[in-house]
Amino acid sequence: MDPAYQNKKIVDLSDAELIALEFLGENVDPAVKYIVDKVKAHPDHLGTVTCFMVDCLKRWGTRPASPTSPLREADSELSNNSDLHTVVAPNLISKYEMNFWYHGISGDPPKLMWRSDLETNHFPTRPRGARFFKIPTKTAHGVFNTPLNKVWDDPVAPRILASMKARGLKYSALKTVRFSIVEDGKDDETLGPIVVWIAVRPNTTNAAAVRDATPDILHILGDVQITDVVVEWYEASVVRLVGPPLMSVEDRTSPMFGLNHPFNTGLGIPIARQSDGAQGTLTLLFKEMKTSSGDPSERILALTNKHVASVDTTTDYEFDGANPQHILVCGDRRLACAISEIEDAITTGLRDVVGLAGGVEDLESKLGTPKENKTALRRNKNALYEKNEDNTTLQPFFAEVNADWQDTNGRRLGVVDWAPKISVGVNDHRYTRDIATFVVDRKKLENFERNIIDLGDQYTAGQLEDLFWPIAAIREGRTIPADLQLPVRRALTPRLHINPDTEDKNGDPLYIVGKYGNTTKLTLGHYSGMDAYICTDLGLESREMVVYNYSKTSGKTSGNFSDHGDSGSLIFTGDGDALAILHSGMPRGVDNHVTYGTPIWWVIKQILDKYPFAEFYGTTYSLD
Repeated sequence: MDPAYQNKKIVDLSDAELIALEFLGENVDPAVKYIVDKVKAHPDHLGTVTCFMVDCLKRWGTRPASPTSPLREADSELSNNSDLHTVVAPNLISKYEMNFWYHGISGDPPKLMWRSDLETNHFPTRPRGARFFKIPTKTAHGVFNTPLNKVWDDPVAPRILASMKARGLKYSALKTVRFSIVEDGKDDETLGPIVVWIAVRPNTTNAAAVRDATPDILHILGDVQITDVVVEWYEASVVRLVGPPLMSVEDRTSPMFGLNHPFNTGLGIPIARQSDGAQGTLTLLFKEMKTSSGDPSERILALTNKHVASVDTTTDYEFDGANPQHILVCGDRRLACAISEIEDAITTGLRDVVGLAGGVEDLESKLGTPKENKTALRRNKNALYEKNEDNTTLQPFFAEVNADWQDTNGRRLGVVDWAPKISVGVNDHRYTRDIATFVVDRKKLENFERNIIDLGDQYTAGQLEDLFWPIAAIREGRTIPADLQLPVRRALTPRLHINPDTEDKNGDPLYIVGKYGNTTKLTLGHYSGMDAYICTDLGLESREMVVYNYSKTSGKTSGNFSDHGDSGSLIFTGDGDALAILHSGMPRGVDNHVTYGTPIWWVIKQILDKYPFAEFYGTTYSLD
């Protein structure tokens, strides 16, 4: 469209001009023509609609559809398979159970290889003659306050790892979980037993081998009087999930609230390496205060993952003035996505005002009749006024982003200062050190005040309170800020994160956590309670904190806790307590059923070893 027409109002243009703009005439998108006709018919209510808004609608109609997630075998294909409920060698369980045992934990859950309770716990199948049947749906939960928690890290997990290695099994992850299950015809969910959940590297073993390894694991558990535990096996690999000043965080009543998240100072800022565009997320910021030698320093640094900041993750890096490594606000893909989100909001707003104008006209026509409704008319007029105001606000916001953030050099947020190689041997904890810092351009932080998580516009404060604390008695006195800006108040210590202070509706301990990431934005999940022991495809063994998806069944909480591009995200509680820095997951296809992170208290200790006078903008911590 001719830039000269961007801000011109539709009502001020002739039909000839509208035809030239392809807003009217033959072969014009019917949706565009419908909107323009409505604007011309209701100039009093829709006189603020501009050519830019209609052009957004026009381009929206020609935008390629988003690719759909690749599905595993379709239900219909399985249903028509004559071997569906038959065990076919070399498998030891049916194809039906393999595919649907973990139904619900993600969009594309892993396939079961073997489980120790196969003979005593039968998987429900469609009754003969039944027309309708719902596959049981599972949700993964953490494990807290059980006898196994006390002996997991010593001696149980090390003995299980040694047993698997002695048998030549190449494991990817050893962790614990409890699954809640909703079965066909039932509304209430039941919580299953503790599961020692083991992932082996794909295509390295078979069902018979893991079946034969299971008795040794049950024996190890029995040696410490742990019974009623199930061992389950599956295949999976661990995968790393890799300008102008930043804007102020908008008030939640602003039409820009949520849309300006990629460009504001709330935590979860999307970042990318300038060298190749690899994307991640900023964890938090801190002030250096003094150099390691004690000299005053005004530097502000940001934390993220090593694999986000550096292409080479196997060597140490410190600032090199001859070859600086620049970090951007938003990679090109995230910027394009942000611009599309603004355009989508404008398009939706345009359609909304046309609908509201029609509603106002209808209500006005009923004045003085038995169907008169002055209250509804007043509310519709108010809604129309506010939506028109929102639309006229979003257009200059779009122009600002387009003008100020397209230049790559203008999006430079900082330069990498310290990025030690990824390591699991820093100390006896064997947590993954996958961290990097970069010095932030102070001009970018004119609007920064402290480490605050901008929770976005996906939920209201009340909805988040219900999700973080499902029980009313526990929720009492705890609030999510009304402006959805959650301060990071402290780093959780080991003692606190193994003793949750909330529970589910059945009285079982519960820790709901959140994260705001580059790709998936705000998501919620279940913290596992016990650390996992993982091994990458390169043989790097480590200990990790674990988060499972909140739910996959329905509602806004369904979906993956994390995805590629979310690396570096801060994992936190509803109280604003920092739990971990996210660095990897266990995807299958485009879905991810497990997320791994390094505890933030341990990360802070590493930062203080490098920057002994660091101050975290009021976020407290304890290294005991």
